[in-house]
Amino acid sequence: MGMDIDALKAFLAITETGSFTAAGQKVGRTQSAVSQQIKKLETEIGRPVFDRGSGAVRLTQEGRRLLGPAREVLNAHNRALEAFALTSGGGRVALGMSEFFLEPVLSRLLPEIRNAAPDIELSLWTEATPQLIGGIRDSGLDLALLVGDTPGMPEAVPLFVRDAVWIGPEIVDLQQMDPLPVILWGEGSDYARTIQGALERAGRRYRVAMTTKSFGAMMAAARAGIGIAAGLAENVEAGLRVLGPEAGMPHIRTLKVSLARRPEARSKAVREVERLIMRLFADGTG
Repeated sequence: MGMDIDALKAFLAITETGSFTAAGQKVGRTQSAVSQQIKKLETEIGRPVFDRGSGAVRLTQEGRRLLGPAREVLNAHNRALEAFALTSGGGRVALGMSEFFLEPVLSRLLPEIRNAAPDIELSLWTEATPQLIGGIRDSGLDLALLVGDTPGMPEAVPLFVRDAVWIGPEIVDLQQMDPLPVILWGEGSDYARTIQGALERAGRRYRVAMTTKSFGAMMAAARAGIGIAAGLAENVEAGLRVLGPEAGMPHIRTLKVSLARRPEARSKAVREVERLIMRLFADGTG
């Protein structure tokens, strides 16, 4: 009998959390997917491993018998992966992040990669957090910097926090802008909700003047006076300026950034880039 590793991971996650839903969050799967994995496991064993009839999820006698061997199998599996990682010559790393953080992150990370591991091939994704989480789950990404909430990524490690700023053209009269025209990146994204929430809490009337999935287009539109955008101080280029409280603009809540790694991504190259990122931003600032 060859037990499925993912099914054993789901089994142990349920025993640790006491819930199929919580187990799904722990292993990065839906509750339905976890249920299917347990059904597959029970089919292989020929008996149920959980008693679901009493409200709480409890191990059956067979489930208790499986607990020790399941841990041994997963420990051996992890040791094998670690051993492979130490000898793997793979040099390609797929890294994802929001366009907002390209400048502050890459300006520090790329020189470190060049010095510490010049043979690494970096594949860069620039997407919003939901797409990056999908990339981690679907094995397209090895590492990702996630902004804000990270549903389904319980192992994401807090990395740093940054304050977003309002950005507009060098010459602008905000008093004449009522409602305030705003430019949103990623309509419906956590970023867009953050920007709109800041204006709504301040009681500032606004209208969406433009939505885009291109950060460069957003900055170009702000420079042209189409509306006011939000980003990081590093995003302020020629023809743009930061609009703060003195201009009547409200505070934007702090953006929290965390680092997620696909559990199966254990090559030396991935581990090295992960180590460099953690070391560079260990002070909690981006």
